[in-house]
Amino acid sequence: MRKYIVYICSIAAFFLSNIVALAQFPYQNTLTKGDEFNQFSSSLVTFDTYGATLTPATNSTTRGFYLNDLAFTVDRGFIIEFDYLMTGGGSAPNFADGLALVLFDGSVTEPKMGADGSGLGYSYKTPSYSGLTKGFLAVGIDLWGSFKFRRSDSGEYRNGIRNGSTNSTLIADPDRAGKEGESRDHITIRGQGDGGNGYPVLITQSTTNFESRTMLNFATGKYDIKPAAPQAIPFAFSLRESKANSIVDINASFGHASYRRISVYMLPGIKDNKKGFFMTIDMIHGRVLDRVIKDFFLPDNETIQYLEVSGSSETSNVARPLLLKAPKTFKLGFVASTGGYNQRHIVRNLSLYMPFSPAVENVYMEDVCKDIPTEIDVLANSVGFNNNIYTGGGDLHADGDKQYLDPYSFQFRTIIGGLYEDTAQPYTAVTPYGTYEYNPVTTKIIFVPNKGATMPVSDQVYFTIRNKEKQLANDINLGNEQFRSNTGTVRLTFGKNCNDVLMVNGNSI
Repeated sequence: MRKYIVYICSIAAFFLSNIVALAQFPYQNTLTKGDEFNQFSSSLVTFDTYGATLTPATNSTTRGFYLNDLAFTVDRGFIIEFDYLMTGGGSAPNFADGLALVLFDGSVTEPKMGADGSGLGYSYKTPSYSGLTKGFLAVGIDLWGSFKFRRSDSGEYRNGIRNGSTNSTLIADPDRAGKEGESRDHITIRGQGDGGNGYPVLITQSTTNFESRTMLNFATGKYDIKPAAPQAIPFAFSLRESKANSIVDINASFGHASYRRISVYMLPGIKDNKKGFFMTIDMIHGRVLDRVIKDFFLPDNETIQYLEVSGSSETSNVARPLLLKAPKTFKLGFVASTGGYNQRHIVRNLSLYMPFSPAVENVYMEDVCKDIPTEIDVLANSVGFNNNIYTGGGDLHADGDKQYLDPYSFQFRTIIGGLYEDTAQPYTAVTPYGTYEYNPVTTKIIFVPNKGATMPVSDQVYFTIRNKEKQLANDINLGNEQFRSNTGTVRLTFGKNCNDVLMVNGNSI
């Protein structure tokens, strides 16, 4: 499923929610201001023009924040998207540890983070040192590689994947021979837990070694199952691009080698007559989209087996049952940690969506004329939906069609105070460099540059759209505002003045 993209697919999906106070869906936030968020501890995450800095480049630091005013149900599934950046540090080329997207029980009013360092603020440190309060799920973006590891130190021991080729289907890094459980650059999902129990590793996939992946055998608690390949074309990329201590890539956006964007899909479904959720994780790195985890099935209200620690020794483990049961509501947060090595962890541009909202694709145009109008086929690769049935395969976009988009529901947007706001006139957006006009009949945009304006390197506007009206069972209408799409981007990168005429010996050339 690997794609080199000029248009980025942003599948809009989220679910009908219980709104605690502020949130409306779809929900989007640049994470440049902390007004809507609560801190997990007195060691504060900072919010600025770069996004939310979870940790500075200092050793032994664990910080995080969560959306206290946003609680949601899981019955209709969700997609969460966000940008992240790992940059800076003091000990190149060694950087640590990583960050995690965490979901926890929405009834918890004062959640406490989990273990520092390789615990990424989610899992417990020892059975007497609790993990994240009533945690349900963590997606670990684990650069150092120990979030999935079965730690066995006297002051830090937790369940996970043991080293040794017979203990899992993972492959060790060349410079960490025999340390499969500590292999770097992994996307790891840990599951449900509370206090000093649970939080088992459910599935993990290396991003640098396509064949290194494993998942929990729910019947035995072992890691002897190698999942099917997440896509046909192998990938190999690091979770962090820069190998230097500097932060010159701190503004990395789409197309920059350091750009990273994660999409976490969790869609309700049935497998082997069991109800649960299909999980898929996509990542954009630079301008390439790769599927890292595809259709991992997480059962709901089912008891599984996992190996829990019974002592600090790596062989001191005992099989235990664990009930996987989604709470009535969730809250969402981000945590990150450093240990003996460090780096700056940043998250930004958070998006949450209803399922089967239109899948809109961002439009990036290059070498645009500075001085004449430009036509933009803004919906060329976007699709809408006329049903809410997930058929599997990990790709919602393939189930949609452009004919299901409502062209008259188009709305331009702008960013004010770190939040997306609709423009006063839905079909018109004005920037300091020109005017964008959308035509619902042609479904195209015309950009008219301001006369005599000094044009920037690039200019951009934002947009959303809805499905056409479609009434389904249980009073669901795919055309209502809760199913409005993700906010798409139109970015024009300017080239030359196309009206310039150069005269040579009285002739134009």
